[in-house]
Amino acid sequence: MLDGGYGMKKVFGVVAGIFVAFLLVAASDGISSALFPLVDVDTADPSVLAAYIAAMPIAAKLIVATGWLIAPLAGAWLALRIADWVPGGWIVTVVFLAAGVMNQFALPHPLWMQVCAVGLPLLGGWAAERIHRKPYPGEPLLG
Repeated sequence: MLDGGYGMKKVFGVVAGIFVAFLLVAASDGISSALFPLVDVDTADPSVLAAYIAAMPIAAKLIVATGWLIAPLAGAWLALRIADWVPGGWIVTVVFLAAGVMNQFALPHPLWMQVCAVGLPLLGGWAAERIHRKPYPGEPLLG
């Protein structure tokens, strides 16, 4: 059945949204690391890394947590903008959420950050759905 390329728009929208979300969270982690660099920390040893995360300044933790909100919001919005398909935004959000939960198992974070790792991506996906509007015919994709 031919759908006029709409199926490919859905796939492209979701893939682009996931890419943007992970790019933005990497940027927020990079900003946090640039402002509060690791000093002589053995990143191969999970216990040392866990102690470092616990001792990180609150500002560094807030930068990381802010990325957990902005990244899925932007990624889900982009998927919605490209495909105009609400499940696409939620697919981006759930993929980001799953990666965040896996990160919480790999690197122990304080309880408030664990809650943020679940709540903020969901809030971002919800916000993306709320701010999305269907593009008008002939309107530029990102204009």
